Amino acid sequence: MNPAASGLNINQKINYVFGANRQWIGFDNSPKATFANFSYTIRPPRSYSYWQNVGCLVERDQSGIISNNSFYLSYTIHLLLRKNLIASFGVYGGVREFYLSPGIIDSNDPIARNGTFKTIVYPDLIPGIRISNKKFFFDVSARQISVTQQQDFKGKHLGGPSKLNPTFFVSYGQVFSLNEYMIMLPSVAVNMALVSAPSINPTLMFYYGNRFGFGASMRNTSFLSGIFQVRVLENLSVGLTYSYSTNKVGAAARNSYEIMIGIAPMGLGGKYVGGRSVAKCPALDF
Repeated sequence: MNPAASGLNINQKINYVFGANRQWIGFDNSPKATFANFSYTIRPPRSYSYWQNVGCLVERDQSGIISNNSFYLSYTIHLLLRKNLIASFGVYGGVREFYLSPGIIDSNDPIARNGTFKTIVYPDLIPGIRISNKKFFFDVSARQISVTQQQDFKGKHLGGPSKLNPTFFVSYGQVFSLNEYMIMLPSVAVNMALVSAPSINPTLMFYYGNRFGFGASMRNTSFLSGIFQVRVLENLSVGLTYSYSTNKVGAAARNSYEIMIGIAPMGLGGKYVGGRSVAKCPALDF
């Protein structure tokens, strides 16, 4: 998540989104992720040239024998550069807890003897910027820039010595009005760990009448995904994703699922009529 996208809608005081991802269903110790994000928008009483947002993010991520829990506080400021063009700057700051699943590792393994099964690292900082209006968005954020090892300040490391490579996330999307009721939102996200080839994830979404959306995406060369989103209430939407594994792991477990619930994302969040107006930008990336 990019902290700069939190509280983007000045009229939405309370923002929330939570979700879960389960990859390769049926595969032992398959990747799992859950998160919850809550924030509150602070609007100046006599000015619309800027507004602020504060909140918190809780994450749990498990992949194989390694899991981590994270808790962050966030701050974001949005600056209105000119009509409908917003520059946003935000940061998450918090702690991460890494741990090994003890039931999976043999007690005679050198990693079990020489390392620790749990370590807490801080401060973990995630900065981000976003430029957006009603028709496009451009995001840049970074992770693992202040925490580069699974090692605490006492020198205790998780298992053997390991490094966490700084990772940058860049995304761009643009809205096109197809007719009076439907818009199209193509986007691309790039994940760059600096030590390997970047992962490029294109997505194409269609939204009809601010009520539901559907589309498809590709996650690098590992997954092909179908996406469906429906707006349940004015500011509540549900998103479902089914992903089909196209890599070698798919021979054992093809299916992955994801569900998200939160503030209506771009394409479901506002009223529009033809090309004169487009759905408002999301309060949170979704």
